Amino acid sequence: MTAVPTGRPTAAVLLVRAFDADATYLSFRWIDDPDNPQVHVVEAGQRDALMRHLDAGLIGGSDEQTADQARQAVTGMLTDAISEEAMSRRLGRVLLPARVRRSLVARAADGAVRVQITPSRALARVPWELLVVDDHHRLIELADVVYEPPAAIHVGRSRLPEPWSAVQGRPVCYLVDPRLPSKTGMGQVLWQRSGSPAEDLFLERIEQCEVTAGSGIGEDVNRWELQEDLAERPRRLFYFGHVSSTLDQPGSSSLHIGDTVDVWGLAEPMNDAHRPLSALDLLLGTSSPELGPDELHRPAPPRSGAQLWPMPPRVALIACEGGADYRSSETFGLVTVMFSAGAEVVVTTRWALPSDRAFAEFAGVTTVPGPTLELALAVDLTQEEGDPAAALARWQRGKLEEWRAAPGPATSPLTWAAVGAHVCPPRSVVYREEI
Repeated sequence: MTAVPTGRPTAAVLLVRAFDADATYLSFRWIDDPDNPQVHVVEAGQRDALMRHLDAGLIGGSDEQTADQARQAVTGMLTDAISEEAMSRRLGRVLLPARVRRSLVARAADGAVRVQITPSRALARVPWELLVVDDHHRLIELADVVYEPPAAIHVGRSRLPEPWSAVQGRPVCYLVDPRLPSKTGMGQVLWQRSGSPAEDLFLERIEQCEVTAGSGIGEDVNRWELQEDLAERPRRLFYFGHVSSTLDQPGSSSLHIGDTVDVWGLAEPMNDAHRPLSALDLLLGTSSPELGPDELHRPAPPRSGAQLWPMPPRVALIACEGGADYRSSETFGLVTVMFSAGAEVVVTTRWALPSDRAFAEFAGVTTVPGPTLELALAVDLTQEEGDPAAALARWQRGKLEEWRAAPGPATSPLTWAAVGAHVCPPRSVVYREEI
């Protein structure tokens, strides 16, 4: 698919590829000018100092968030206009060579631009949308920014995405704040307080469209019930809940739904109460039972993940660091496995999101919806657009204008710049015999 903003001509496309080998090597190539790529090197010391500076404004990378981490994030660097712009300007100068910055400005003056990025492990949490390109523009103001998995995903892809035009009449699968087994240590993502039930905003949305049988808010849905919902072949999947992952353990990235510890799966249980639905589960299903923790309870017959949980063409994961795929040496996680199972567009976050409760308690933001719920509702709407990546970019441009007009925790890019559109359209693979 090509991200084309409404009313503008076909986009000029800039491919950005990053690779870590001590230093980080970046390549920049315009699709219509393939013979003139530019390679740029960011030395490890400079890069690591930048990433530490960015991480200081975010919630830490551990599975469990603490109150101190949440307080630091909602009152930190990304909620202050001066410090955020200084960081984004510094990132822009280091990651984007001067020639690339000039070409972006010139191309945007002539028409639509799209930047397609494959990040490296070291740059996985960089908010490219915020990068300052010149004294007047952020990258998101010049281009629609999308993210692409490594090209190897197209080899042996289990299911190709169905065309959006062929599925638009189908239902939506909504998993909003699914109920988790007790003792997981994970609270609700929808903050309920007297007089302003946040769930009503999603209830209105769900009531306005056809949904799968297991859809809802706070429902007790396990992996096999999710399988039944996905067997209805919905047009999209929307998940607003908890995601966890372990750095440098490919496949550990997991959704948290209603599975108890007794449910068969490939992830280790949490607190002897709950088994997450991991990327490894979604890839292998039950086809490799020898990898599972409990052979006595594994389902039969063995089936692959794509057979058990086929993904619709559009998926949204609004959760903590749903896009953790790129933070491991081997790019593999929920985004990658959903592409393999049939998704074409996966919209998710690159860092942990503070809850609306944290915004209220530590920064005094009591609006309804709060910043995190607002993000979820906005992504849900953009997923229905003809081009969800372009729609998300338009929404982010609007949020950037709000941030400039009234900077503070309520308008901070801590939430709206955390999200990105990952794209993986069908691509033919040509096999060549060795000479």
